[in-house]
Amino acid sequence: MQTGLCLRFYLSESDEVDGQPAIEGVLRLCQQAGLHALSVLRGIEGLGKHGVHSTSFLSLAHSLPIVVEAVASEAVIEHALSILRPKLPTATMMTWPVQMISPTLTSHP
Repeated sequence: MQTGLCLRFYLSESDEVDGQPAIEGVLRLCQQAGLHALSVLRGIEGLGKHGVHSTSFLSLAHSLPIVVEAVASEAVIEHALSILRPKLPTATMMTWPVQMISPTLTSHP
């Protein structure tokens, strides 16, 4: 096991990053920042400063929540934050320590 940090931040589908839709822009920025273990999760519902965002049949689902989560060494996460924070000024971001467990290629008994 190796010690690292988990980085998580929240966006909305309607957000833009450098003129691109949030998902595309965030993936590009994260790749530039050296993040490789990364997931972008599209939420089905969320509550933010602009109210409830939902996939409900009666709502317009153009602004669903997006959660981005990455795991890397502390140095890589700190570098990524220096790139991401100026480009995502309204995104709520957080980090916490994790123990990273790399998958092995051995077969199970």
